[in-house]
Amino acid sequence: MLYRKVVALLGTGGVGKTTFAYRVLRLSEVPVLTLRPSYYRIYIGDLEIDLIDVPGQRVFEVAMKFATFKIPVVDRLMYMYDVTSHESLYAVSELHSIFADRGSEVAKEVVIVGNKMDLASEAGFFIEADEIAEAIGAREVYYISAIKDPPEVFTKILLGNPQPS
Repeated sequence: MLYRKVVALLGTGGVGKTTFAYRVLRLSEVPVLTLRPSYYRIYIGDLEIDLIDVPGQRVFEVAMKFATFKIPVVDRLMYMYDVTSHESLYAVSELHSIFADRGSEVAKEVVIVGNKMDLASEAGFFIEADEIAEAIGAREVYYISAIKDPPEVFTKILLGNPQPS
């Protein structure tokens, strides 16, 4: 039996959402600027995952659309930010407030993924998401390098840590 899961990547432009998608799909080409939402279908065992990659320049517009739905349309919402940018982490909080302000339960699972750890190690610092994760009810926080980490890392993040019911 095939199970289906919808996963959405939300974050401002340049945080690595499309790179993440390309890496989990094991595509070798360099991602291009995402101009409209992209949908990718991934099969992992008996799980079919529909991955939605939202363009950063339209992320607030898409979030507003998601917030109008009365039932969760996404199983796993992955907020992405750049670990070297306070603004991109702050945007996660702003995005989540769109759902909270409208009383919309956008997803069953909410996760934060900090990307660009390779740049952070070069810079000698990175911005942690723990406080924002707690504030928005994200149960999982990951720190990755979408460019350098192996694809298995991204698969684990897509699948997540199963929470006891």
